[in-house]
Amino acid sequence: MADIDKPGVFPIRHLLKDPEITEVMLNGPHQLFVEKGGQMHSLKPVFVDAQQMLALVDNLIATTGRAVNAKAPMVDFRLDDGSRVNIVIAPVALNGPIVTIRKFTRSLRAFEDMVARKTMTVRMAQFLDAAVKARLNVIYSGGTGTGKTTTLGLMCGRMDPSDRVVVIEDTAELDLNLPHCVRLECRPPGIDGAGGATLGELLKNSLRMRPTRILVGEIRGEEAFEMLHAMTSGHDGSMAVLHASSPQHAVSRLELMLLSRGLPLPLWAIQKQIATSVDIIIQHTILKDGVRRITSIAEVIGVHDDQVALNPIFEFKLERYGTSDGRAVGGFVASGARPKFYDKLRLAVGAAQTDAILAAGAA
Repeated sequence: MADIDKPGVFPIRHLLKDPEITEVMLNGPHQLFVEKGGQMHSLKPVFVDAQQMLALVDNLIATTGRAVNAKAPMVDFRLDDGSRVNIVIAPVALNGPIVTIRKFTRSLRAFEDMVARKTMTVRMAQFLDAAVKARLNVIYSGGTGTGKTTTLGLMCGRMDPSDRVVVIEDTAELDLNLPHCVRLECRPPGIDGAGGATLGELLKNSLRMRPTRILVGEIRGEEAFEMLHAMTSGHDGSMAVLHASSPQHAVSRLELMLLSRGLPLPLWAIQKQIATSVDIIIQHTILKDGVRRITSIAEVIGVHDDQVALNPIFEFKLERYGTSDGRAVGGFVASGARPKFYDKLRLAVGAAQTDAILAAGAA
């Protein structure tokens, strides 16, 4: 991990310590952008030339055990504070070194914080709490920086302390305060091609580590099969992050991942595997007003008409954007649907609480 207080990081240290800035983007030495309140802002450059930026790159990466060079021009790692860093240099980057730093959000420590920011409602928070206690299998869907990992981390905080949780990430990012947690991180192969560990390999190995829950920082390829297999082989309450623009798109991506693996299975069998593995898909979105919202919590109900069918439990209904302030006008709505896992929720939090959470109308 890198130290943000090292002298070589000084040119951008004020940005990393600014609590209002959530992302820092250096597009070469002459362009600097930050994200504040969900909106992009251009700032005055802090570097004169590419050499100064390369010095920053060297200081950021010095103590990580990673390397970036012409043969391996891209690298991911994290800082001491949990912020995630991506660096791309020549010959891939044409405008000079590209440094993107997604800061770790410390201001969100509980569901109440997300409710206060209008990311979701109290009833939605109660549902997510019940989903953890009922050991539902969850997919967190959304675009980059929409809050998927943050929601996952907060839900982990509601887990039973007796759970043995195995966390697998491409680049370690989750900050989990769990009493029995095993963390695994992917590793690229060395110069000789040996010593690497992929997400799929770590997932396969995790099944031999006696986990009660498995968490995957992001599924993007062949590891999708291992994740779904884990969800249906006695590891209820497992969770994974996936990049997708909607719950249905998340299902389509899972289908594509399984098909691209070359499994000798027809599409209907793959769809059935998804439908029996995943309980809910939580969709995260940054709307045009810059506010991160959970725009859908959908139940996976089965396979109908040759596709995986979804049933919304909660949705954000966007009506319009305000003409003066550009703020999203709309509200969260509960469908009132009784999910197939109703009995699991009832046993976890009681029938009265479950019925109150799922009642139709404004959420």
